[in-house]
Amino acid sequence: MPTILKLASFNIQAGIGSRRMRHMLTYSFRYVLPHRQAIANLDRIAEKMRGFDLVGLQEADCGSFRSNQVQQAQYIALRADIPFCLTQVTRDIGNIASIGLGLLSRYPCIHSERHRLPASRHGRGLLETVFHINGRDMAVFVTHLSLKQSSRVRQFHHIAQHMQQHKHAILMGDLNCEPDSSEFMMFLNESGLHQPPASPTTFPSWQPQRRIDYILTRGEPRVSNLEAMPFVGSDHLPIIADITF
Repeated sequence: MPTILKLASFNIQAGIGSRRMRHMLTYSFRYVLPHRQAIANLDRIAEKMRGFDLVGLQEADCGSFRSNQVQQAQYIALRADIPFCLTQVTRDIGNIASIGLGLLSRYPCIHSERHRLPASRHGRGLLETVFHINGRDMAVFVTHLSLKQSSRVRQFHHIAQHMQQHKHAILMGDLNCEPDSSEFMMFLNESGLHQPPASPTTFPSWQPQRRIDYILTRGEPRVSNLEAMPFVGSDHLPIIADITF
């Protein structure tokens, strides 16, 4: 019998909760200041993440002034009843903001590493974990790449080198590029990742036009039922999929 895992990847925008174009301006203070709706936003996100086996988070605050010292990935894991949570701080802005990645899992992690990715500005990372699932080791990576293409090219090379060390692997994240971009096609060839199904549009969440969020696999696991979840709780829509192996 095949094993099926339910996965979600979500850029949560630090719980800021932009749901309209005008919020990019009117909610701009939330990038640096705490706000009363943050916990309610995280609760809404946690409710949507219930039932998933693995959840990759991007732009999760790791505990700072703007989040009222709430470690957002851990908070979501607790509220979603997902037992394990790993995090990586990718950028600290003094005591104001602590930007990072998170991986929520129903499986215990047997190995984890946190890598800094090359970038014109520090602040991009790769969270690498390994799980033992039904008799096989499975590497799971979470990342959030740069807006600048030249930085993404270097980051893709770096990620491919780590993925090549694992026979079976999953990558989740906000890659900030379209599936037909030259750097993404290069990355598929270099990493040995499977060509994904048609990627859904996820950004901006209120009127999705860009395909920049991904769930990708290498080796035995394969993606099926890939879609964007119709939940506007951030400036991105969550992307969800079944992984079969």
